[in-house]
Amino acid sequence: MRHLNLPKERTFIGPALLWKRIAAFFIDMIIINLVVLFPFRSLFQNIIPKDYSFSEAYKLLSSSTDYTGFITSVSFVISVLIVLYFLMLEIKMSQTIGKMLMKVYVVDARVHLASSRSTSYNNTLKAWQLLARNLVFIPIFPFVLLWILDPLFMFFTKTNQRLTEILSKTKVVEKYSLEQ
Repeated sequence: MRHLNLPKERTFIGPALLWKRIAAFFIDMIIINLVVLFPFRSLFQNIIPKDYSFSEAYKLLSSSTDYTGFITSVSFVISVLIVLYFLMLEIKMSQTIGKMLMKVYVVDARVHLASSRSTSYNNTLKAWQLLARNLVFIPIFPFVLLWILDPLFMFFTKTNQRLTEILSKTKVVEKYSLEQ
């Protein structure tokens, strides 16, 4: 059997484009809204009617610790499910569904730095790294500050890394092809 002598595709791995990261995030948020948040929507509407204003809802919640405790518990369950969505997909495939569609993936920044000219990636991500990079989804006081700070870091760092990515030593990258 004769082997074809075809030119090899010249590729390298580099930081993912900012617009692809943002698009992947919005795709993931749509999926989370449909899969995680939608089942809880009717539960919240039974507790707080739709036609309540903010002040009426606040009065209702502050009048009963049962309401507040229940909503806090449900919010905690929702945030755990959201973190699990990111954690399980990224630990198994280095990608969420949004990242798959945008053709970007998560790598260990230390390994990627050591092999920056590589054309492939090894899934060496640790569970603690993925948990740390997704702390932003936990609605408890110190992490709520990350809702603003975390995405802002993406716009002001050379590598477009979020704060939680820097702390967890992870990067979102994509494969670039060099055309001849």
